[in-house]
Order: sequence, then C-alpha cells, then structure tokens
Amino acid sequence: MAEQTKPRRVQFLHEGAKLTNGDRDIEYGTPYENLGNCAVLFTAYLAAKYGELLHGFVLTAEDVAWLNVLQKMARTFNGSSKPDTYIDAATYSAIAGECAEEKRSA
Repeated sequence: MAEQTKPRRVQFLHEGAKLTNGDRDIEYGTPYENLGNCAVLFTAYLAAKYGELLHGFVLTAEDVAWLNVLQKMARTFNGSSKPDTYIDAATYSAIAGECAEEKRSA
C-alpha cells in the first residue's frame, strides 16, 4: 500500500518513527538518556523553586515524555491542528513506553 493511501494515523506514526530513529540517538543520546537528563534538570528546577513542597519528588524519563505529550496537546487548545503536533504527541507516547521498559530492565 502506497504511503499516501494509508490512513493518516499510520502516516503520522511512520513519520514519527523516521524522525526519531537513527541520527538523533547519536546526536542527543537515546530517548531514555536524553529525557533522563531532562528529568534531573526539571526536578532540580522544581525543587529549587518549590523546596519542601516537593520533598522527595523525582521526575523520570517516562514522566518527561508524558509531559511532552501534554505540551503537544496544549497546542491544540487554541485551534492549532498541524500534523506535526499529532506526530510529535504520538511519538512521545511511544517514547514514554520505551522509557518505562528501559527503566524496568535497568
């Protein structure tokens, strides 16, 4: 089946896979590594800003992936419906699953 005759959901998922497979892992590290680094930075920022309110609170790579899904979702609240918003959200959802599996196997 040609790419343009596939349902849009399939096209979105294929595009997300193409964008995140390969060079980005070399350039930024795996999603688990990169989002894990983001989680450390986000946690430090939130702890510095909110202190004792967040005592013991630690974000994970999976949390950051889900937060990125929410960021993409928020873009739709003002009526934006560009395909890349949905491609990114679907891809971050898949990355969240990958991060959860990697954490379990660590």
